[in-house]
Amino acid sequence: MAIFTYLATTAFWTSVTATIGTTAAGAIITAGQAVTWSIASALLAKPQMSRQEMMATLSQTDRPRVRAYGRNLMGGNRAFFEAQDGSLLQIVVFHHGQVDGLIRFWVDGEPVQLDGANKLNRYTQFLFRDGSGIGGDYSEVLSRFPALWTAAHRLQNQATFQSAFGDPSDEDFPKFYPRGSQTQVQVEIRGSRVRNMAGAEIYSENAGICIRDLLTHPDGWNIPVDRLNAASWQAFVNLCGQAVPVAAGGTEMRYRLCGYYTLNDPLKEVTGRMLATCDGQIYETAEGEIGILGGAWSEPDVTITGADILSVQMADGFDPFTDYNVLKGSFVSPDHGYQPTEIAELRDEASLLTQEERLQTYEVEMCPSHSQLQRLAKIKLAKDRREHVGTLRTNLVGLKARFPKGDGIHTIRIDAPEFGLDAVFEVTSHGFDIVGGFCEIGIASIANPYGWSTAQEKPLPPTIDDLGKPANFQLPPANAALVQQVVEVSGDVSGVKLVVSVDDPGRDGLALKAQVAAGDHAADAAAPWVEMAAQGNLAETGVLDDLQTYTVRVKWRGRSEWIRAGGVKVIANPSIPPAPTAFDAVATRTNVYLDWRNPQTGFWRTQIWRNTTADFASATLIATVSGNAGQPSNFTDELPAGASGTRRYWAVNINPSRVPSTEAGPATVTL
Repeated sequence: MAIFTYLATTAFWTSVTATIGTTAAGAIITAGQAVTWSIASALLAKPQMSRQEMMATLSQTDRPRVRAYGRNLMGGNRAFFEAQDGSLLQIVVFHHGQVDGLIRFWVDGEPVQLDGANKLNRYTQFLFRDGSGIGGDYSEVLSRFPALWTAAHRLQNQATFQSAFGDPSDEDFPKFYPRGSQTQVQVEIRGSRVRNMAGAEIYSENAGICIRDLLTHPDGWNIPVDRLNAASWQAFVNLCGQAVPVAAGGTEMRYRLCGYYTLNDPLKEVTGRMLATCDGQIYETAEGEIGILGGAWSEPDVTITGADILSVQMADGFDPFTDYNVLKGSFVSPDHGYQPTEIAELRDEASLLTQEERLQTYEVEMCPSHSQLQRLAKIKLAKDRREHVGTLRTNLVGLKARFPKGDGIHTIRIDAPEFGLDAVFEVTSHGFDIVGGFCEIGIASIANPYGWSTAQEKPLPPTIDDLGKPANFQLPPANAALVQQVVEVSGDVSGVKLVVSVDDPGRDGLALKAQVAAGDHAADAAAPWVEMAAQGNLAETGVLDDLQTYTVRVKWRGRSEWIRAGGVKVIANPSIPPAPTAFDAVATRTNVYLDWRNPQTGFWRTQIWRNTTADFASATLIATVSGNAGQPSNFTDELPAGASGTRRYWAVNINPSRVPSTEAGPATVTL
């Protein structure tokens, strides 16, 4: 693929050196001379910090700073790690410079959902800083550790997160922190914002925009934007953004880029890894600007004839007996926990009938899509198995082949039957000698490998969600049912216990734990909880106060979260008592005398109600009268001076739990 040797000889690089410094300019010139920045760049050196290291949280004083593009799962470097009063606080620096934002936190390899207070549970809280300002100004750390962490610890323009870990009981500790001190916290983020072609800062996974950012960013090549060929980059950005159908339905961006690099990585290697996501190449335009090409088929607009060719040197493009016959690709899959994930192999089945398997691995870490990598693998296979490669020496007509059209790969047509050449070739290099009057053009035969349909897409390995997670026995008890149980305390005095039952979990080793508290509470409220006696799948309270509301919560001891089994107002005597009989009222000038007979059973107290109308619902309770079961009772309602009008009275029996009978009355008097 084309990295034109002329890049290293033009005055352009002299000006770049003046802009970005001798070391950086020398590095990119060397890359242009020695490295094919193309799909083959996937075979360049890996990042100096492995993905496992990048995703881990470590205490490491010499850990390099990291920048990320697109969606990433990141650990980081502990800047603060201290315990006090049963809690542990840590601040982790995970990204150099601002990121677009937080997607979610992960704990021990699983994504988690926080509540409105950024808490995972009552013991664990996570906070986040995006790197747009001070990354170390977490109030809890500043207030609790003023001698260790001050306002001077700014972590300016560093993206960070704070973890706060509490101290559960020994019984609950394994439930909240099953990995103990090895609990791993990571952040899934949208990485660095990049400037689009209009100059606005945006979040984008468009490979062209991300590569352009690396070339122009101060932590990249730091090339001035006006040194880039706008038309070339706009065309490539548009190409990367094209919608490509996928087998699952819908479309995806043609060339996305998600990945990271450290500020210690050689920039030519970083650039190569990024270009590998989009079959891209960097080149210089006729005006001495930096352009980009590749990623699509381009019909040639230049034809070289036999009359222009001075000499030809050609060779076979690959050896079917020694080159690989199986291509195994992998990418970093967000759907597989950001782990390297293999795509379906590309196999030369005809070769494998008679030859042993020769495997070539193809790892594109910055590619986030299996469909995209399958398309790239098809392109790579075509370019690795060319029929012919070679060099043409032409007259200066060959200068027409120097610069690409910019709408895909750089191709020319060679129409020279006398040399045995009549096909489309990709230009892989170009040099010229004006004085000598010739051009040297590297060529490689190619048939269009860019066609794609969803029928060619092979499925991914199933994710954990696809397979279904194994039964999680740390789920809380199921179908908790709460009932009242009336018990005889003494004589005709009754009390109430609450009994809770749950479904059989279907396995040994789970012990039911239940607690009760007076009042109406949430399961995780700080209430005066009292242990309930539990055996098997049942638990019960002691005798509770009548007419009090209670809440019961349950869990598997040391294995699950508390859940609320229910709240209930206990009633020791739920039976409705009989109503009073023979209820009557007699009035004098100063009093109203009320008489009735108490029932033989179920009697405790009688309530007297009064109203000026015949509406019992709006009547007023004026007295509660004790008495003896089966005996007459009475009550005198003293009248105020000058009382007049009509009064109506009702009598209602209640049991010890204040359950009322039907009312007797009204008994009416006129004053």
